[in-house]
Amino acid sequence: MLEAPGRERPGMAMNYALDIGLRYLRSKKKKTVSVITFIAVSGVALGVAALLAVMSITSGFQIEFRDKVLGVNAHVLVMKYGLDFEEYEDVMARALEMREVSGASPFVINEMMLANGDRIAGVLVKGVDPVTMPTVLDLPRQLVRGGLDGLRAEGAQPPSRPEDEARSPAEGLDLDAYLRRMMASGSAEAAVEEAPDLDAPGPNVIPPVLEAQAPDAGLEPGPRSVDVLPDVVVPTPEQAERALDARGDEAGEDGPVADELFDGAAVPAVATERLPGIVVGITLAETLGLEVGDRVELISPLAGLDTSMFRAEARTPRSRAFRVIGIFEAGFQEYDTRLVYTDLYEAEAFFDHGDSVTGVELRLHRIDDAPAVARRLERVLGGGPYHTLDWQELNHNLFTALEIQKVMLSLVIATIIFVAAFNVIATLIMIVLEKKREIAILKAMGAHDGHVLLVFLVQGVLIGLLGTAIGLVVGGGLCLWLETYQFPLDPHVYLIDHVPIRTSLAEFASTIAIALAICIVATLVPSWWAARLLPADGVRYE
Repeated sequence: MLEAPGRERPGMAMNYALDIGLRYLRSKKKKTVSVITFIAVSGVALGVAALLAVMSITSGFQIEFRDKVLGVNAHVLVMKYGLDFEEYEDVMARALEMREVSGASPFVINEMMLANGDRIAGVLVKGVDPVTMPTVLDLPRQLVRGGLDGLRAEGAQPPSRPEDEARSPAEGLDLDAYLRRMMASGSAEAAVEEAPDLDAPGPNVIPPVLEAQAPDAGLEPGPRSVDVLPDVVVPTPEQAERALDARGDEAGEDGPVADELFDGAAVPAVATERLPGIVVGITLAETLGLEVGDRVELISPLAGLDTSMFRAEARTPRSRAFRVIGIFEAGFQEYDTRLVYTDLYEAEAFFDHGDSVTGVELRLHRIDDAPAVARRLERVLGGGPYHTLDWQELNHNLFTALEIQKVMLSLVIATIIFVAAFNVIATLIMIVLEKKREIAILKAMGAHDGHVLLVFLVQGVLIGLLGTAIGLVVGGGLCLWLETYQFPLDPHVYLIDHVPIRTSLAEFASTIAIALAICIVATLVPSWWAARLLPADGVRYE
């Protein structure tokens, strides 16, 4: 015998509520209800698809920026106040003792200018150790042309500070080598100004640069005391460069090294293949018209300024020739346009700071450990002049802006689901109005308010589930298409050249949760109204 709804066994309520709810949704008596149901499902599906696509794109920007930034910068930086970070090897050793650290490398970074003929651009020069750098940075994987062979010259040694170099008169004075070295660094005029004292007591050997002038000056070769330094005509770096280039052209690209007289002494020009190596970004290479093997000039305008309180004079900016050995593509416009790499020793020697670095870069096994490792390493080093920065602190403004953008865009796109929720409410209200007689009969047979509430709640949940499922398929397909097609962007505006897409289970789960929560909340109002309907009201006008 058929039991009344009010005397059902436990678990039966959900079964008949689900059955009645499905019948109401596919009502054949009035096509209007079915059409509105279709519109409600479509609205939820479009909202879910748009929300999933937006969350995937914003997450893609976050992850893409993070990967690009961390491909050029490490997870943790160890810095020191001042310009005397000479104990960096000890800092690296202590950092590598931490199990979270997978690699450590020193670096020097300065703003300079890079010139190729009449083309010039401001660059950020980063001096790196070719041996330890691959354990920290992604440069080897970012190379699109050339390589890292030749970044460090064979037998290269860390430079020493000029004031620390031995200048013992008893050992003799090789002025010829001294002036040649200063000419190579672009400081010929400074070479004469800072030349060792020839009037110091003790035996001095007349160098070759003066020996050629000995007959005219009344000097005899050999060990003797030099009281007067004959006039030496010193060409400017520009004059020397033009002369060396001219002689080099005469000798041919693969010919002998060009020479130019330095007032009686031969100053050799360095062949391009013997120049120290430099690696440039792909956009910078296009801007300056560079290819692998080209010769470029690295210029430091500030190196020519002497702000000492004892000497107030302008000096020629320092420059140095390099050979392009590689071109990299970091995928981040800021780096591809401005960043160049050179050997750590060359960068140190360029600024005459001796074997002193800007800081030490660390890479960790897990990027999320960066804040904790940075704080602990600072305590291990004893604080004081040392301070550490993790990648989040170093790029705080960028990633904070991206996070705020993601939240705000998600809220805006979620309003589409709110609009679809009103369609759900309208659908259920129309079903309630159409089914007032059936509701009255159910309640007269003993159905509780909760049972009636459950009938209409099931309908709202089914609309939400169906719309969410369709939306996930549409949104996932859109994300897959964008990831395959790689929709182009202007890198000068967006810093990357295509729309990044990163979908994950977290994105899908959050989208499903938001859509179902909105649909359930929208279902409660009409369901509660139907449950409160009195049987007499349902059949009053029948």
